[in-house]
Amino acid sequence: MKRTLWIAGVMCGTLAAFSQTTAAPAFDVASIRPSSEQAGSYLRFLPGGRVSGMSWIKQVIQIAYGVHDYQVTGGPEWLNTDRYYIEAKTEKTDATKEEMTAMLQTLLTDRFKLRVRQETRDLSVYDLVVDKGGPKLKPLAKGENQQCVRGRDFVCGMTSPEQLARAIQYFAGRPVIDKTGVEGRYDVQLDFDTYSARGQTPPADYDKPSLEKALEEQLGLRLVAEKQSFPVYLVESVERPTEN
Repeated sequence: MKRTLWIAGVMCGTLAAFSQTTAAPAFDVASIRPSSEQAGSYLRFLPGGRVSGMSWIKQVIQIAYGVHDYQVTGGPEWLNTDRYYIEAKTEKTDATKEEMTAMLQTLLTDRFKLRVRQETRDLSVYDLVVDKGGPKLKPLAKGENQQCVRGRDFVCGMTSPEQLARAIQYFAGRPVIDKTGVEGRYDVQLDFDTYSARGQTPPADYDKPSLEKALEEQLGLRLVAEKQSFPVYLVESVERPTEN
């Protein structure tokens, strides 16, 4: 009988230790409140174990799980519209970004009752590649900033093809993956017909090339249609946040 009790005690102690070591990482203090902002967003991982942001929640989910917009699907429409101020802090002042990202997942679970299911899906994508004539990118000297001319170049202010790929995917209508292999810093500017890219009719005097033609003529790049498998997070349930 004593031996049985001793085994039971060891098992209980082991289970208790296991539950403690597997507890989800979480912020010690967190404040969430609605924002009246209608544009813009940010989420900063700051020194001292702090996170500060103002964003819509679908974007917060993207950051928490390290994925792009097209890898989060489902859920109510307010995930794309309602913005919230988020301030959170952990007592672990030397917490890494990876650790705070895991804490952000816990915050979404606790305060937004978020439940997601991960799947793998084949998505239609574009590969951004170098055209047969080679790239036509203007290199930036060390310490030189990009020359973004607002009002003339619709897509500007970027310094790499990877940043360009992220910027034009919303006009291309599908994810754009940088496959150029081009490294370094460049003054990336692209002037194209943004109306047609959005499915709208351009003004009568509006004469700009298509996205595909602009990429080839101005940057020496092109888009190639492909299929690619991605992890996708399906939002099964979510609620507006609880009070602080």
